Amino acid sequence: MVAFAGGVANFTDVAATFTGIIQAIKDVKGKLEAAKAKIFVRRGGPNYKTGLRLMEELGEEIEIPITVYGPETSMTKIVEHGIQWIETGV
Repeated sequence: MVAFAGGVANFTDVAATFTGIIQAIKDVKGKLEAAKAKIFVRRGGPNYKTGLRLMEELGEEIEIPITVYGPETSMTKIVEHGIQWIETGV
């Protein structure tokens, strides 16, 4: 499991930040596949909807499951989802 989670940014352009993260994920795609990783992303702030959409599109492109959450979902809830995925694969 890989989690990218953060609070709600005041000034940081979330979509711009995710551009760098997306490239990094592409760079380690093979390792993520070998680990059978699932990625959980949670973020809020300026352009967060665009950033989350980019992450969803990345998941489709590289065929690695990526689940995204906006600021309405608490980070503790995402951790619960991650634990559930680790324990059950669902």
